[in-house]
Parts: sequence; structure tokens; C-alpha cells
Amino acid sequence: MCQIPANSQNELDTLFARTKLNFYILESEMSEGSYLSGDLYELGFKQYNNKEIKNTRPSNDRMITLRSEFMIDSVFSDNDLYLVVLPIDYPCKIYFNGELLLLRGNYKYGYTNRMHCAEKSLLPPDKIKYGTKNEIAFQLYPKEGEAYPISNVFISNSKDAAYYTFFRNLLGTKLIIALSLCCFVFFVFYLIIYLSRREYQRQHFLFFALMNLFFVISYINNIFSYDFSYTYIFEKIARIGFPLFIFVGICFLLEYTNVFKKKRLIKIGILIAYIPSIIMVLIPNTTTGMIKAYNSYPIISLFVGNFILLAITLLFFNRERDFKSFFLFFIFTLNLFAGFHDGYYFAILETKPFVLLTPNTVFGINLIIFFILAVDHSKLYHVALNSSEELEKLNQELELLVEKRTQKTIEYADKLEEANKTKDKFFSLIAHDLKNPFNTLIGYSDLLKSEFREYGQNEIHQHLSTIYDTSVKGYNLLENLLKWSQTQTNKIVFEPIKIDLFEIVQTCIVDIEHQSQFKDIEVNNDVPKSCHIIADENLLKTILRNLINNAVKYTPRNGYVTIASSKGDVAFEISVKDSGIGMTEKELQNLFKIDQISSKPGTEKEKGSGLGLVICKEFVEKHGGKIWVESDLETGSIFKFTIPKIIQMN
Repeated sequence: MCQIPANSQNELDTLFARTKLNFYILESEMSEGSYLSGDLYELGFKQYNNKEIKNTRPSNDRMITLRSEFMIDSVFSDNDLYLVVLPIDYPCKIYFNGELLLLRGNYKYGYTNRMHCAEKSLLPPDKIKYGTKNEIAFQLYPKEGEAYPISNVFISNSKDAAYYTFFRNLLGTKLIIALSLCCFVFFVFYLIIYLSRREYQRQHFLFFALMNLFFVISYINNIFSYDFSYTYIFEKIARIGFPLFIFVGICFLLEYTNVFKKKRLIKIGILIAYIPSIIMVLIPNTTTGMIKAYNSYPIISLFVGNFILLAITLLFFNRERDFKSFFLFFIFTLNLFAGFHDGYYFAILETKPFVLLTPNTVFGINLIIFFILAVDHSKLYHVALNSSEELEKLNQELELLVEKRTQKTIEYADKLEEANKTKDKFFSLIAHDLKNPFNTLIGYSDLLKSEFREYGQNEIHQHLSTIYDTSVKGYNLLENLLKWSQTQTNKIVFEPIKIDLFEIVQTCIVDIEHQSQFKDIEVNNDVPKSCHIIADENLLKTILRNLINNAVKYTPRNGYVTIASSKGDVAFEISVKDSGIGMTEKELQNLFKIDQISSKPGTEKEKGSGLGLVICKEFVEKHGGKIWVESDLETGSIFKFTIPKIIQMN
């Protein structure tokens, strides 16, 4: 039992000190949703030694309970106390005095995986028993996955808990994400210049680009697995990325340093040695099998590869004796040390270090090489400036090339004009459907940039959540628009399925929620719940988004928009009604016509491309339905379209 003693009178005003919990352990059959109450010893609990939890029951019928008992002095009754939980390999339920405090992950997955973030949870003040026994219990559901000990679970004051989780996550997953983003930028930059610039078409530039790419791949599991999720594929990709990074790193040093003559034979030999490492990771179909395979030959090949990298840089430094070769040798020495440091924690101590050193040193390798290549580039630039005559000749050849291409442009003017019309039409379409998400992104980003210091963490989190949600919606819009472009060449895959119309309409309303709230327009979903129709989900969403967006655009403030449906004998009729400005007879005649595209500003000067209704018409006709409009000037409009109950497939 872990007891927290009372302090002297002079210490009563200090914050609650960090207190580590000692646990007792019991392995039993899976008992979903129930809490084991009673005496620890009578239930069969044994003291937990913070070692790896051995598996003595079937993985599909196994629950592990860790329980800690402790006392809290009443002098701390005015303090907010937090339970700090570090990354855990298993989904779990956390109980405080018999009541569920926190749920981490989903124990119904076929296997579990790592959660990379630490969390803090407030112990409800009304549930704390001061001066008597309190209980913290973890119900773990390990099935298939990595199994590191559970340690360093502690109770602390709000300030200490906030600082600890912030820095633990900042120096962990968030740092790796930031480094990965930088390396991805390096990869794109050097890949582009390798493909586009003649002076960069040397193999070491390509290998350096790939080094940055494989760095990102090596830590893809840290980037995407914030919570327990089906990340088996990410784990497999990450473990393939490590040997690939070592291989292309060796290839880069061989090409850049030229310390060996038979570089091609050496690269082939190393590739042959690393192919089994990749195959051994690819073969297993479970996480446990993959980890066992990875911790055998592949892990040995990684250490050997790191020694080869260090040896090449040592030979290079011994030959050059300059800052460039010294920095390469220094960073690869640190990388080898980081590998032993992280390996010691994972393999010997069987725990996770507070900070992983390997991703930092690997990023340091990429960063130093980046600057070395930048210095080399500056030398090439000065050489180019001194060759003015050659540059002048190249300019003349470029002028001749431009002249020839201009002549070809004139000869094929008709074809190019037709292609440009198609291109402009498609780009206008993209602008039409994507402008609203980008307006939201720009607006919230500007708020965060200008008012950052005045916002609290919750407000910042809310704005970031909005930015993230809008980005996802914008991506979905772009994907749907690309599908529309395929209809122009009859390449779109038309996939009607049974869908819930109410849910589809609700999703579209949420998509334009920012626009409607900005104008104080009430958008009503009058479609009956559980109204199912047969339609292509993506095409139907695009139709509804365009019609609802138009309704909001042309409706003054404090107006309303209503989406409704009715069931006919052969088709469903769906309508979008607004209390907007309506249309004239002339405007009604030119709707839905591609050759009469026009767009007038909305009630708040909103702009559009005029292609939205053309898209709606094409997608409705793709279903075999019809679309029309009824409108009165200054009163409002109602757009209606039908979706047949039986859809004929092309």
C-alpha cells in the first residue's frame, strides 16, 4: 500500500508532491465492464515488479488487472490531483475507487499496439477518500502487440502533471513529427532538383533525397498512431524503413566520399545482405511474429550497417581532414551511441526512454548533409558565374528553343485552345467547390496567428480541431471533384449503394456549417430519419453540397434553408428550399447550361464560378433523374431533383 503522509504546518501550503504508485497484479479471464472489488490477497493479487507481463492465458480470453491502494491526507483537500499515465502497449480501462476514470484504446481489436502519448486525468474531488484507502485499478486487455512493462504511473498536482505530460509528448511524438516534416521537405526539395537540374543529376543527391524519405517512413508509426488503432501496417512499414535508410545512407557515403573504387560491387553486396532483413519483416502476419523476426537478423544488420557508416566517415575524415568530413564522422558517431542508448532501454531495461535519441541523431545526419550539399552548391554557383560565355551560349540556345516551341504553338493553336477550355473549366470547378474550406482555414489560421497569446489551450485546441476537420473536408471535396472530371471522359466508376439519406444530408449541412453560422442562417434537415435510397454516395453529396451552398449564398442574414424529401411511385424527390432573393425569368432560363455559365454575387458578396448547377445536372442525370427549380423574385427558390428507385447501370 502506498500512503501519502501529512506534512508539517509550514508545508501545508505547498503543492501535492509527485507520488509514484506501486501496483499489485492479477491475470484472469476477460471480464468486460466489471470491476474486481475486494481484498487484494483474497482475490489472488501479487506484487507487480514492473517487469514484462507474461502471458499464461489465451490471448483472446485474457485480462490483466493492476491495482494500487494508497491514502491521501485531508490537508490536500483543496488541491486538484491528477493521475499521470505514460504510454501503454495495451488498451485499458482505468478505475478510481471502483468507478471508470479513463478509457484508453479499444480492446476489441484483433491485436493491440503502442500509444505514444502520455495523459493526465483529474481525480474527481468528490470521489477522493481523505484519510482512508483509495484505489487505482488498470484493466488491461493484451492480445497481440508489443509488451513493455507498465511503470512510472504517478499522482501529482496540476502544475507538475501538466508540465510532465507536455514535455514528455513534446520531446516524444511531437518532436518526431516535426523532424519528419523537415525531412519530408528535404526529400521533396532534393528530388525535384535532382530531376530538374543537370548539375544535380548525380547519384549522391538522389540517395540523400531517399535518406530523408526513409527517415519519415521509419517513424510513420509514431506519426499516425496517437491512439490505439489498427497500425499493424504502419509498424511493418516502419520496420522496413530502418534497413532501407541504412542502405541508402551507405550508398550516399560511397558516392559522396569516393573512399572506395568498386562502389557498385559494395552496394550490391550490402543490398544482398539487407534483402533478408526486409523479407523477414514482411513474412509474419502478426505483430508478435514481426517483432520476433525484427529482433533477430534485421536488428543485427542495422548495428552492422551503423558501423559501416561510421567506418566510411572515418576513412573520409582521415583523407580530407576538414570540417566537412569531421562533422560527418561526429554525427555518425553520435548516431551509433544513440542506437546503443535506445537499444539498452528497449532490450535490457524493457522500458521506453523519456526521449528517443535515434530519431534526433538521424535527423542530425540529414541536417548536416543538407548543409554540406548546400555549401557544395554555392561552389558550383560561383563556377557557373565565371563561365559567362557558356551561359550566353546557353541563353541563345534557349531563345532558339523558345522560338521553335512558339512556332509549334501557333501550328497547333486549335487543339491547344480546346485543351485550355477544358483545363479552365476544371480549374474553375475546383475553385468553386474548394473555396469555402480554404476560407475557413485562412480565417482560423489568421485568428491563431494574430491572437495566439490571448487564447487559452482549450481555445487553441478548438481552432486547431476546426482547421483539421476543414482540411479533411476539403480533401474529400477535391476527391469528389476529381471523380466529376472523369465523367467528362466517361471514366467515372458509378457505384450506387443503399445509403441513409438523412445522414448524407446532415453531413452536407455540417460541411457548410461555417458559412451558415456566419450569416445566421438556419439550415433544417426535414428528411425523415432512416430514409434509405439507392444512389452513388459521393455524387449525391456533391449535388447536395452545391445546392445547399447556393441556398446559403443567396439567402440574406437570419434566413432559413430547408432540405426535404418525398417518396413517389418510381423515384424519390429531394428539395432544397431557401428564403433567399430568388431569380428572374431570364436567370431561370440559363440555369444548368454549360454554354451560358454565369454567376452573380451572393447576399454577402460571395463569389462563385457558376459551374455548381452544371455539376448537379450531370450527376443527377448520371442517376437517371431530373433536376429543376421553382423561384419567385425576393421570395426564395426551391431546387428539386429526383433519384429513381431503380437505377439502370451503364
